[in-house]
Amino acid sequence: MALNEDQPRLGCGRIIDDVWASIDQPPTAHELECPDCRSARLALHHLESVTGSLRDRDRDDPALQPGARVKEAIMMVARAEVRRSRRTPLVTTALGTIDISEQALSGLIRFAASTVPGVRARRCTIAGAPAGADPTTDPAVAAVDAGDVRITLTVAISSGVRVPATMDLLRERVATVVQAQTSITMQQIDIIVEDLYDL
Repeated sequence: MALNEDQPRLGCGRIIDDVWASIDQPPTAHELECPDCRSARLALHHLESVTGSLRDRDRDDPALQPGARVKEAIMMVARAEVRRSRRTPLVTTALGTIDISEQALSGLIRFAASTVPGVRARRCTIAGAPAGADPTTDPAVAAVDAGDVRITLTVAISSGVRVPATMDLLRERVATVVQAQTSITMQQIDIIVEDLYDL
């Protein structure tokens, strides 16, 4: 069965999506002669004009503009999708590469940090293989497979903790949790203390 068998067709047999795909181009010889194609092109041009005017009205009418909370909610979703789309390879097998989203890995790292008393995780950045790199030819990906994942974790700490001992415990906890859950061995864990808070 053809994939486009159930798509809407004109009387002449053409799929209407094919007419729409070339709507910005001059009509073909068939479209000039075929009444079905001429009618479809006319209707699609009208649809394009109407939707364009609606878009312009929505853009120019202040009453139709989204509020600050709506924009912020949209941006939160967009940021989450961007983070989710970046992947960190875990291992390469004969069936392909197994990877984890940076969003999931960052969430795991922040969870590990939250188990250390007196520490509040803020931001986490992850460096590893570049996106789209080939694990069979790119040494950066091979390094990630071997555990070459580096993170920078920004935290706030309680004013009552001993900083050197707490940072050592934090590095150990993050490395242990990530290793146990993903088999990634952290190559480097940089911790930046950017704030103190009172208990």
